[in-house]
Amino acid sequence: MVLGLSYLDFGILLGFLAVVLAVGIYASRSVKHESDFYLGGRRMGKALQFFINFGNATDTNAAPTMASQVFREGVSGMWLQLQTLFFTPLFWFTQPWFRRARVITMADMFVDRFNSRSVAAAYAAFNVMVAVITLALGNLGGYSVVEAMMVKPPSAYTQAERVEVSNFNELQKLQAAKKAAAGAVTTQATTASAPSGPAGAAAVADVIAPVFTSAQNARLEELSALNAKAPFRSQIGALSKWDFYLSYNIIVAIYIMLGGLQAAAITDAIQGILILIMSILLLPLGLFAVHGFSGLHAVVPRVNFYLAGTVTSEFTWYSIAAVTFASFIQIMALQHNMAAAGSATNENTARFGMIVGGFTKRIILIMWMLCGLLAIALLTGHLENPDFAWGRLSLQLLPMGLLGLMLSGMLLGHMPAVGLTAVSVSGLLTRNLYEPLFPGKTPKHYLRFGQAVIPFILAASVFIAWTSSGLGSLTAIMITFNTFFGAVVFLMFFWRRLTVPAILISFFVWIFLQAVIPPVVGFTSLRQNDFLTMQTRATTRQVVREATSADVTAGRAKSLNETVSVAQPVPPIPVFFDGKVVPVDPKDASRGVEGQGHFNVENLVMYYPLKAVGLDMRNFTKAGLTTVRWLFAGLFPFVILILLSWVTPRTAPELADRFYVKQKTPVGSTPEEEREEVEKSFENPHRFDHKKLFPGTQWEFSKWTKEDYIGFFGCCLVVVAIVGLLYGVLHIGAH
Repeated sequence: MVLGLSYLDFGILLGFLAVVLAVGIYASRSVKHESDFYLGGRRMGKALQFFINFGNATDTNAAPTMASQVFREGVSGMWLQLQTLFFTPLFWFTQPWFRRARVITMADMFVDRFNSRSVAAAYAAFNVMVAVITLALGNLGGYSVVEAMMVKPPSAYTQAERVEVSNFNELQKLQAAKKAAAGAVTTQATTASAPSGPAGAAAVADVIAPVFTSAQNARLEELSALNAKAPFRSQIGALSKWDFYLSYNIIVAIYIMLGGLQAAAITDAIQGILILIMSILLLPLGLFAVHGFSGLHAVVPRVNFYLAGTVTSEFTWYSIAAVTFASFIQIMALQHNMAAAGSATNENTARFGMIVGGFTKRIILIMWMLCGLLAIALLTGHLENPDFAWGRLSLQLLPMGLLGLMLSGMLLGHMPAVGLTAVSVSGLLTRNLYEPLFPGKTPKHYLRFGQAVIPFILAASVFIAWTSSGLGSLTAIMITFNTFFGAVVFLMFFWRRLTVPAILISFFVWIFLQAVIPPVVGFTSLRQNDFLTMQTRATTRQVVREATSADVTAGRAKSLNETVSVAQPVPPIPVFFDGKVVPVDPKDASRGVEGQGHFNVENLVMYYPLKAVGLDMRNFTKAGLTTVRWLFAGLFPFVILILLSWVTPRTAPELADRFYVKQKTPVGSTPEEEREEVEKSFENPHRFDHKKLFPGTQWEFSKWTKEDYIGFFGCCLVVVAIVGLLYGVLHIGAH
């Protein structure tokens, strides 16, 4: 074996890595100019448009993130990613917006609209940070798969690793024993009709004492405290984080520096097909292992199949709505919007790539959600970290050869997304930061600079991945952080009154809130502050669930097919941290507690305003806290931008007519027709005023055409069909 893999699997992995480098060398032959590197020469047809959008949407972090969220939350956990389904029809409109901009990078639009290098530079700097987070997410997802699939044999463990694995196994056994004992107590105490008060407590103690001793309970508390501080591992990865991040990102840097966007698109075509095949293959093997869908329902508790979760879940209908809203806003600001739509030959090609690639991803996400349920069935009690669910499931189910293909598919699936992001950020840095500072250089010089900065971008992403707390947390950080410029881009497309001072002032406010406060709290003693480590109040809520054998024995139900209403304990959770509140020192309670995970500044800002209207966040559920965070992220940028725009002078009103008439000018079918139509628009900036939905106002929304109605509502029908498919899949084999 080599690094925990058979020689066959390792050989397959090396073979695919060689193909990736060959693709970079092949694509480099057509890279002569900046547009070749950043936009593939605008020569991409529908096939490459589909794969570049599908590949970017299905990179390697998506599968382990989905499996992780479902393993942690049940089916409702899928909405952190699948919420994009609900606004996919809007891509019918967004892709032409970006294609009609007729610029190379997103930041170029700010120069085009406002003649403002300062806003373009702010956008470039902002999206460098967003891209680094995005790349970090991919690195973390890639390593979670590698660590789960490439494991050391026990004979190779160090002494410390043996102790760690032993502690994990002991903790799982003690937790199972206590749960079984609690079930026995509930049944016996109910049957015996134990009295209330101290006498009842004594009766319960008499029942539990022989089953779960005080010594076992003390050991459980000790191990739980240690595990909360630094989670135990059930297996040890054969490859360290440093080795993986270094080798993997070197390969990515080489192939992207050679071939630019064209290399990413070609690799997308390869990995897109591979991911489809491997995702489809993993499902039948997993279903066979649990004896089909009926076996899956028999093993996995019914509550895990709920689309909107329960009172202890993070995702209910209202939190899903908040996440969907904020996610759509942030997607407007993604730099690859221009790379993807701008590289298309025409508007319909851009639409085709984004919409068809997007809907294909939604179906793939449903398959990945099922894999998360299979992980619950097969790995519960044997998995220390939900982020490892996808990799461990693959390791358990796939035979030799297919394991190498899966690992290759997951790693290569990450490369095109890394490539597309790295190319986009390279363009931002070069055109909107470096070129204004060092003007007058040759086009070749700027091209070489853009290629040279890619390794530094990747290195920064490795640092973020190294210090992050998990896939779900990093995904939420990436989306909520990016909503600011999403709001800016949306308002720039449709509101003439948006001003440069408003954008710049709001930009610094947002950076302070999102990029300064969370790390200051998270990496200092402030994470131990009494107020900031506040938790919600422990309570109980009535929930309706499927009856268990204990319910039947206790007389709460007549059969397992019934549903029962029970009081479910809702444990306290941090109000401001997305992790846990744990002891600073598990062995010394006097040192207090500290928050773990990302510090949610959104909830901090909203705490006192909500309290002033009678809403105490200490009484909120997990879903309630999530809703506050995501609504703030989606709405606050609009509020501050609109208010500041009304009190600051208009910016470059003479450029507004040219910008908005160009945005209403369809892309020509040939370069000659394109130039002719744009020239007509510049000569008569009001040629499309009759299409304005609100004539005589500052708003630039256009009336829908017949094609728009057909395209949008046709996409809505596809959304309904996919939701129906999801509902049907979840009920196959249910009793």
